[in-house]
Amino acid sequence: MSSVLSVLVVSVTAFVVAPTIGTRAVAHAAVSPIPAPSGQYKVGVHVARFVDAGRADPWRPGRRELPVTITYPAGDVGRHVRAPYVTADAAAVAKRGGLDVTRLVGARTNGYLDAPVARNAKSLPVVIFSPGFLTPRFVYTALTEDLASRGHVVVAVDHTGDAAATVFPDGRVVGMSVTDSYSESTQRTSVATRVADIRYLFGQARRWSAGQVIDADRRALPTGLGQAVDPAKLGVFGHSMGGAVAAEVSRIDSRTGAAVNVDGALRVGTPAAPIVKHPSARPVLHLASSLHADSAEARAKWWLPYLANSRVRGGWSKVYRVADTGHATFTDLAAATPQSVPDIPFLAIPGGLSLGTAPRGVAIATQRALLGDLFDRFLKGRTLPRLDNPKAYPLVSELR
Repeated sequence: MSSVLSVLVVSVTAFVVAPTIGTRAVAHAAVSPIPAPSGQYKVGVHVARFVDAGRADPWRPGRRELPVTITYPAGDVGRHVRAPYVTADAAAVAKRGGLDVTRLVGARTNGYLDAPVARNAKSLPVVIFSPGFLTPRFVYTALTEDLASRGHVVVAVDHTGDAAATVFPDGRVVGMSVTDSYSESTQRTSVATRVADIRYLFGQARRWSAGQVIDADRRALPTGLGQAVDPAKLGVFGHSMGGAVAAEVSRIDSRTGAAVNVDGALRVGTPAAPIVKHPSARPVLHLASSLHADSAEARAKWWLPYLANSRVRGGWSKVYRVADTGHATFTDLAAATPQSVPDIPFLAIPGGLSLGTAPRGVAIATQRALLGDLFDRFLKGRTLPRLDNPKAYPLVSELR
């Protein structure tokens, strides 16, 4: 794996993480709260562990083991504590993998541990979230919490073995098993494994409403969650490699009601991803930063062919460019870093791991609105015509 030493020394209050492959950074804040969710509900948090007994793990010995954080609309939170953003053990392991969030130990999220589901929350869609390659699931708390506050159950998964730190409910933390992250074979294995992970979790979500035990350790779901979910309403989204994987799942799994690819390149290793030639029959929204939307190579290799084939295929598919954003804008880094902090040098990918110049608060609100509107429309059946009009969202234009 390529190693990049990225040291950012800033005198302002901020924390700095490396949301994708193998970078090192210095954290600068004890507490960096995630912005409050915008939806009508408070947020509950439940952690669980799944073991796919029918599948071997490609990175480590044994069966495929997956920890998840389930975020959902909560009711009475009075007797429940707010969930930690990251534990000391997880931060220590993540630091060894190139992600330094040690100054965030002690910070809290907006979600309440194991709070009961909101009483008026019924027929809730279940949306699986896949992080960027080598990135822990907690780095996307601002997006997952907000979607839950709008009435969705969000299942964020750590793809064990290809994250800087994989955090399990009992406190156990597993580091990276990937050693050659830029090889063609590793990229292909990771994509295939992630696709299988998400499809497995689709199946687990369908068991909830039947009242079946979902957790390998027999942990019970929070009160009311099993009765509140609708297993027929399944969605998926992800960032970076996770976004490309979400798009691929929508292409091959008919259980997918809708998908969002957040700044993921439509390729597997070097070649274009299958979805470029064979678009999904399900609704798919692609959100592209300047890094991917403005790249002549990306336009030629995947965006323009994908759009042409999508028009032939029919159905709903959009590619929205979010102006003046970088690849890191779609992580919690944007929420917790002041506008005055310069972009982070990141030499392992073209264009750098950038926060962009867009106002951070506006960029975060736009991401949240687009995700919520997409899943509200296609999983809940709400009429949201503004989703077809990119001008309805700050910073957004459409690639054609």
